Amino acid sequence: MSSRFQEEVQKMKQRREQTIKQIAVFVEAEAKLRAPVDTGRLRNSITHQTENSETQSKAYIGTNVEYAPYVEFGVASKNIRPQPYLRPAIDENQDRIKEIIEKGMNVK
Repeated sequence: MSSRFQEEVQKMKQRREQTIKQIAVFVEAEAKLRAPVDTGRLRNSITHQTENSETQSKAYIGTNVEYAPYVEFGVASKNIRPQPYLRPAIDENQDRIKEIIEKGMNVK
């Protein structure tokens, strides 16, 4: 393969890695806006991490707070209603996430 082709592949990979970081930061911020606040522990614990390989990039947004799943999904047996904050951060921002991808990857 030509070095020019390899350069372009590397540029595409860098754009992909930068784009996934932008999405992760955006979704983390949106989740924090939606997280219910009592002490602020849950909201402050929401973080992101990205993972990149030669062929794909992934973002993980979440928290290690032990009660987070109970807040997100609720507990019917304990009459705790769901207060989703992670899923809506993605679901309600599909168009914005798509824009970040299109801009970051220079596609339409």
